[in-house]
Parts: sequence; C-alpha cells; structure tokens
Amino acid sequence: MTTIRDIAREANVGTTTVSRVINNSEKVSPDTRKRVESAMKKLNYYPNEYARVLKSKKSNTIAVSVPSIWHPFFSEFVYHIEKELRKKNIRLMISSNNTDAQTELEFLDMIRQNKVDGIIALTYQNIDKYVSSNIPFVSIDRYFTEKVAYVTSDNYHGGEIAAEELIKRGCKNLGFISAIAPQKNDTLKRKNGFVDKAKELGQEVYIYQKPEPILDYNQFFDDFFATYTDCDGLLAMNDQTALILLKYLDQKGINVPDELQVIGYDGFHYFEGYETNLTSIKQPIEEMAQAALTMLFKLIDGAVIEEPIVLPVEFKPGNTTKTIK
Repeated sequence: MTTIRDIAREANVGTTTVSRVINNSEKVSPDTRKRVESAMKKLNYYPNEYARVLKSKKSNTIAVSVPSIWHPFFSEFVYHIEKELRKKNIRLMISSNNTDAQTELEFLDMIRQNKVDGIIALTYQNIDKYVSSNIPFVSIDRYFTEKVAYVTSDNYHGGEIAAEELIKRGCKNLGFISAIAPQKNDTLKRKNGFVDKAKELGQEVYIYQKPEPILDYNQFFDDFFATYTDCDGLLAMNDQTALILLKYLDQKGINVPDELQVIGYDGFHYFEGYETNLTSIKQPIEEMAQAALTMLFKLIDGAVIEEPIVLPVEFKPGNTTKTIK
C-alpha cells in the first residue's frame, strides 16, 4: 500500500508537506502542491478520509440545503457555492428540503457527528428549535428565534424600487401577489417596501396572498383579477410566479406591458449567460453565495455570529414594463 512516505520520496519533499497538501493547508506553495498532487496521482494514492476526519475533526465537506434544485434562483445560488468551494478543494453536499424538515435535521446531526463542517440553508421548514448558535449554520433570507448567522438582500428596498418604477411608468392601480411561506422570513419585507413606497407616492396597493403551495395558479390569478379588475401594475413575489403569470395573461389575451405591467423579483438566469426578458428586481445571487461561505468559514473557525449581511438589489428593466420616454 502506498504511504505518505512514498509520496514524499517521489515528490522530493517532507512528509509534513504531503500532509499539508492532503489537508488543503495554505502553507504550501502552488508549485510544491502541484508536485505532490502529481506524485499522488502517479502512485495511485488516495488519502484515508476517515482517519483524516478523526484527526482533524473536519470533513472538508459543506452541505447546502435549498427548497428545490429545480428552481432557477436556488440552482444558480448552489452553482456559485460550488464554484467557490471547488477553488478551495472542498466537497459539496446538496439536498432539497421542500418535503419536510427531516432533511435539515439530518444535516444538523451530520455537523454534530463531524460528517460535514457546516451548513448553508435556504429553508422555510419548521426547524427553529433545533438550530443552535454553537454550530456552523448560515441561513439565507430566514431568521430564527435564537440568533443565527444569515445573509439576505435588501428586500424592503427592492419593494420600494418596484413601486417607484411602476408609478414612474404611468401605473395607477398597483397590485402585489404572493404565495406565503409558512415560516417568517426576510422576503416578506418586499411587500412592506412596495406598499410603503406606493402610499408615499399617493397610491394604495391591491394585496393578494395565499399560503404555499399554490396548487392551481390559473385559479389563483382568476380570483385576483376578478377582485381587482382595474390593476395595471403588478409586483410578483418572485420571478417564477411572474413567469407563470405571463403565460396566464397570454392565454387570456391581456397585453403586457400595454394593458398590464409586471415586475418579478430575483433576476435569475435560466442558464449561464442568458436572462429572461422579464422586468425584475435583481438580487446579487453570486455575492450572496460568497458572503454566506465567508460567514460560514468564520463560524467553522470559531468566530462569533456577526450582524446579518444585507446586500443591495437593483432594477433590471425588461419587456414586461413600459419604456420611459
């Protein structure tokens, strides 16, 4: 069996240097690291991960939990997490948590058992009483009763921007539609900012919300437009809802943006390098991923929980709102 001594002899370095490369230490120069990794590959050497975890008490693995990997916002977020971890040679474990809270609880147990070093979670499940401030856990858009590290974007200001842009484009009767997650989270501030800015500018807002999940969006939209027949400017809680709405409006023969202007929220990519033509409030998804990782690594190293990181949002014009002349 190939040993560390064999690798050290092949790479012409000491065994300590080989150990540092295996443990991804920053105390190794790029040239030396490359030489050691080449020797490991040549001799077909694979580190004993179980022994390494026991010795270092670190698994070199980060877990990310999101409601659904199919949702473009969540998948883009995970993409940026994975890209950053790959640079550090850290493994990523991904899970969807849209069914129940058990997945998150299993992840929390993994931390306690040293199977993963920390978790980044975007969750709306009821795991509040299981989350402790003494484990490396970073939440996205969600706060808990106990102080937990979390990263979000400026949801309140995003709502303000949407109201201002719709009114600027001539809308007189604003609406807000949303499916509401069961747990309190920072995204609810989008509605507050939208309503407050509209009132400041002399307008009221039609608010239509239903608890998640919405099983029949056609009925959801039918009910809204039957109640608010004169709505001419609409903010959807997220881009996914807005895109479903656009399909509905097309089927109903309602012209966007001439008859109804629509703004989504997220500004995600369908795939890299391609964006929808939807007008949206764009979240800095890549920066949110980077900030979450930075915060998580600090917690893993024993740092105390900092204040929440709130990142700026911006207006992304598209074809679903009118052009200001």
